[in-house]
Amino acid sequence: MIAARPNLSLFCGRCFAHREASHATRLESHTVHGETFEAMDSFYVCLTCGEELDDPSVPDMMDPVFDAYRAKLGLLSPAEIVAIRESTGLSQVAFATLLGMSPATICGYERGNPHRPKEDVVFRLCRLPGAVRMLLRERGHLLKPGQRPTPTTPASRARGRR
Repeated sequence: MIAARPNLSLFCGRCFAHREASHATRLESHTVHGETFEAMDSFYVCLTCGEELDDPSVPDMMDPVFDAYRAKLGLLSPAEIVAIRESTGLSQVAFATLLGMSPATICGYERGNPHRPKEDVVFRLCRLPGAVRMLLRERGHLLKPGQRPTPTTPASRARGRR
């Protein structure tokens, strides 16, 4: 059983004053990148006028929606994308350059913006050392000096000495 949240005093734009508000949730239909799914929305309701108010415990109201989208399609989470990029030893800018994406796109995906399944495949391929080496070979000329990864693992150091 989910414990009920206590009422809060929140600013109501309709009443133009702080009012007592009660917590509510509802299952809503959402569409992201053409995929329709349901996600639980959390909000408060002004007890004076009935206006729906943002839930202050959810700083970005789209996070639960984007999490449901990723779960439905089995896509990588933002933390997993960060871990893959960091495992390559590349900055966001260098990673974006090698993948043919903008740095803002990579930053957005790492911060929780939803990506499509085709980008998910590209990120998953980057888990393979051979794929990153191939990208460096084929697109490494696009990197600026100092953007190439430095060998950090014993295996990559050993390959570099051959």
